[in-house]
Amino acid sequence: MPTASPDRRVRRTRELLRRALVELILETGYDRITVQHIIDRADVGRSTFYAHYTDKDDLLLGNLEELAAAFEEHMERHFASRTEPNPVLAAFEHAERQRNLYKALAGRRGAEVIRAGLRRRIEEVMARRMPEFLPRRDGAVPVEVTMEFLLSSLLGLLVWWLDDDLPYTAEEMADMYMRLIAPGVQAVYGI
Repeated sequence: MPTASPDRRVRRTRELLRRALVELILETGYDRITVQHIIDRADVGRSTFYAHYTDKDDLLLGNLEELAAAFEEHMERHFASRTEPNPVLAAFEHAERQRNLYKALAGRRGAEVIRAGLRRRIEEVMARRMPEFLPRRDGAVPVEVTMEFLLSSLLGLLVWWLDDDLPYTAEEMADMYMRLIAPGVQAVYGI
């Protein structure tokens, strides 16, 4: 019987640890979790954990990087397709598809450092794309102020939606968000 390649074993172990972390965050919140809790849930040894991660924060940040990279790729594909006029639909769709991971990392039970990291990644995508949608005009609110307003409201709504177990579809959330913000943005920028 052939043995699994080291790469496959590494991937499997990392997935077990990630899944254990997400489950524990959803159950108890990030701050209450210890490495011992994680290795017990994943059923791996302490030395195995430390062969892959330096501590629980390192494991958490690894999850964030994967989530953020997947989110950024999803947003870029959404913007590139131009088939969907609602620019925030991609954010809600991605969160809906990765519900437990988002809820663990970006929800109220997650760590503030993760919400800040996710916010930074969304902000990077918005900074590249917002100038296409918001023309510079005399007397208009500066683009960076508008971006902060849009980002804060989007993330706040996203966290509420996740923590309330997605009471509406991604499409409904994106539509409601746009109905709330569009009149103000259109009035300020004359679009």
